Amino acid sequence: MRHARELAGELGVGLALAGGAVRDLLRGGAVRDVDLVVEGDGIAFARRLAERLGVAATAHPRFGTATLKLPGNAHLDVASARAETYPHPGALPRVRAGSLSEDLERRDFSINAMALRLVPGRPRLEDPHGGRSDLARRRVRMLHASSPHDDPTRAFRAVLYSNRLGFRVAPATRKWIREAVARGAFERVSGDRLRRELVRILSEPGRAEAVSAMSRLGIASAIHPALPANAAALARLRRAERVEKEAGWFVFLLVWAARLGEADASALARRLNLPRRGARALERWPRLVADFERTGDTAAERISDEERRALSTLTPARPVRRVEPSVRGRDLVAAGVPPGPAIGRALAATRAALSAGRILPGRELAYALAHARRGAAS
Repeated sequence: MRHARELAGELGVGLALAGGAVRDLLRGGAVRDVDLVVEGDGIAFARRLAERLGVAATAHPRFGTATLKLPGNAHLDVASARAETYPHPGALPRVRAGSLSEDLERRDFSINAMALRLVPGRPRLEDPHGGRSDLARRRVRMLHASSPHDDPTRAFRAVLYSNRLGFRVAPATRKWIREAVARGAFERVSGDRLRRELVRILSEPGRAEAVSAMSRLGIASAIHPALPANAAALARLRRAERVEKEAGWFVFLLVWAARLGEADASALARRLNLPRRGARALERWPRLVADFERTGDTAAERISDEERRALSTLTPARPVRRVEPSVRGRDLVAAGVPPGPAIGRALAATRAALSAGRILPGRELAYALAHARRGAAS
């Protein structure tokens, strides 16, 4: 920070520590993100600072920001002070250069709309929106009624921060979010942006509480109307957190979506614009859950680790076993079965039967041969 202050003094530009870093400092907690705001050209400042520190800087010209890669896998974000306008709900903002006060005005919540001005003069706190008071009152409060209309993803961040900090969402903010949902603001948010917010929420502890909060605010149904937040869904998520503490976000999405039908699961995959592998997993998830709960039959060696983890939380009394049948396609060919689709079907049936305990290890070849010959005869 000393190098940044010295450089700002040399260049004659205003410099402030802003956002979550100031919030966390005032709370006495660990600082997660360091966000420097420059009243001037933030990218040029970042490049000069990177040269002085001997590190790399990556610029993002559209928003006037840059990121410095620091030792120890740390990073420093530098931004030009800016003002923003939104052409329509859910759109990315139009940006112009602004002052520090304008930069704080565009922030999502009062607790993130504070800055510690470092240059010029002595360090001093800038708190034009009452963020310090809201910290003391332990509440997450948006700055104005149009905030969730301008950027509906702020509603997800309200859930994220309230869950992470143990705060409550201010009553007016809850009202504004519900109004934005009712007016269809979330319908214009891209699947990629929705997915990123959901990844953040489902990657932190307290997933059941976060899902419950999203449901109360109406934003869960804005993702997909069939996503549940009933007692059974919340119980599944709490059990998943106990059983799979280190699981990734997608495991918790599967647990949450365990009672969706196939059409709804496919629609959810499209709404979140999931990558191909994730989309396929979510689309087949209802069938996998139904088969496993009915018969214990999952052909478990062919499902992903994420699916296995999610299944293990849905039916804790019935472990998902990894089985490795000894029979292979070449064994069936050697026993006289002609190459073709019947071999694949026989192997799949054998894996399923072994996983469900319907045959004993060592009996796979006989079972597969019988199944293949029946298939060839039919």
